[in-house]
Amino acid sequence: MKVGDLVRNLEDITQGIGIVMEIDIEMWGQVHEPPGIKVLWNHPVWVDDDGGSVMYQDEVEVIS
Repeated sequence: MKVGDLVRNLEDITQGIGIVMEIDIEMWGQVHEPPGIKVLWNHPVWVDDDGGSVMYQDEVEVIS
């Protein structure tokens, strides 16, 4: 997965299509957690101040 990839949420299809804004985010300060990514969704359920949603990388599927 890389910045700019188009993705879809595997657990919530209502978010639609998203674009990866950031990768390799340390989640919760724990080394054993899977890597996080930040995604800009066309129908977000939640967002940070910059409009992106941080989630685990294994929660999305790359479609491009």
